[in-house]
Amino acid sequence: MTSPLRTLVHVFATFGAGGPQVRAVQLMAQLGPTFRHVVMAMDGHDEARDQLPAGHGVEFVAAPARGGLLATVRRQRRWLAACKPDLVLTYNWGAIESVLAARSLRLPLVHHEDGFLPDEATRRLRRRNWLRAWALRAVPVIVPSLVLRDIAAREWALPAQNIHHLPNGVDLRRFAPAAAEPHLVGTVGGLRPEKDHATLLRAFATLPAPTRLQLVGGGPLDGELRALAATLGIGPRVEFTGPVTDTAPFYPRLAAFVLSSRTEQMPIAMLEAMACGCPVVATAVGDVRTILPEIGQPFVVPREDPHALAAALRTVLADAPLRAKLGAANRQRVEERYEARTCLGRFTSVYAAAMQKLPN
Repeated sequence: MTSPLRTLVHVFATFGAGGPQVRAVQLMAQLGPTFRHVVMAMDGHDEARDQLPAGHGVEFVAAPARGGLLATVRRQRRWLAACKPDLVLTYNWGAIESVLAARSLRLPLVHHEDGFLPDEATRRLRRRNWLRAWALRAVPVIVPSLVLRDIAAREWALPAQNIHHLPNGVDLRRFAPAAAEPHLVGTVGGLRPEKDHATLLRAFATLPAPTRLQLVGGGPLDGELRALAATLGIGPRVEFTGPVTDTAPFYPRLAAFVLSSRTEQMPIAMLEAMACGCPVVATAVGDVRTILPEIGQPFVVPREDPHALAAALRTVLADAPLRAKLGAANRQRVEERYEARTCLGRFTSVYAAAMQKLPN
C-alpha cells in the first residue's frame, strides 16, 4: 500500500527570485517526491517557480487580501485549517501572520529569517521586534548567519535552543570553475534597492575600457538603472540580462564577482560565485567577511562607497595571479564548508523534529 504524501505548506513574503527561494527549491528537490508542497507568496510574486524541480508536486495558491494583522491572521487560520498540513514553513517578516495562525491551530511550524529590507538593515523597527519576540518565542527559527543568530537572541529574546544557525549551501557540481573573461565583472541578483546596483554602476564608471559589467537578473529598478548607466556614460559597456531561469552559466565567465548590497546575511549568489572559482569584491554586510577565506577578506569594503568598491576592483582586475589565488581559495572554502547536500540535510533534520512535536 502506498503511503500518503506528506504536505508541507510554505508561506513566503515573496516568491520572487532570491536566496530564500533558491534554498527552498533546493530543499524541495532534496526532500523528494514523497512530499507535496503548497506555496503561498503573500505579495503575489512567484517568479522563482520557474526554478522548481520537474516531477515534484508543488501547488501555488493565491494569498488572501491583507486586511490588517488580525484580519490576515484569521484568513490564514481558516486556510491552514482546511489545508491540514503536516508542517508549516514560514519565511521572513512578511509571513508573520501565518506564524500566528499556525500557532493558534497548534500546527507543526518552522520559521526562517533570512534578512531585512533596507528599512531594517541597520536598526530593526520596535513594533516588529516586539511582535517577532512574541510570535516566535516557542518556534524553531532557522537563520543563515551569525549576525542574525545574535539579533534573534539579543533583540527578540528567543531561547537559544530554538535558534538554529544553518548556513546556506551550493551545488558544487552545477556551479564549477571554467575559463573566465579577463575584462568582465558582474553580479547576480534582483534589481532591487537593497542590492544597491547604483553604487556598483558608479564604481564601475571609474574603471577604464575594455572592462565590461554584467548585471544578471531583473526587477523593479531595471529602467532606473539603465538610465543611470546612460547618464554615467557607460551604457555600451553594461549588459542587463533581465530575468534568467538558470544563473549557473554566468558566473564562470567573470573575472570578478561583485556584491554591492546594502543588506545581506549569507548571500547564496556569493556562494555560487565562490564555487565557480570567482574572486569576490563585496560590501561588509551580514556574514560576508566570515564566509570568505582570509586571502579574500581585504576585498570586503564599506557599503554605499563607490570609491572603495572601485579601488578593490582595480586591484583584483590588475593582477591575474592574484585572481587565480582568490578563485582557488574561494572554491576550496565552499567545498569545505558549504556543500549543498550537507547543508540542506541540517534543514531537513529540523523539519523532521518539528513534525514530531507540537509547539507549546
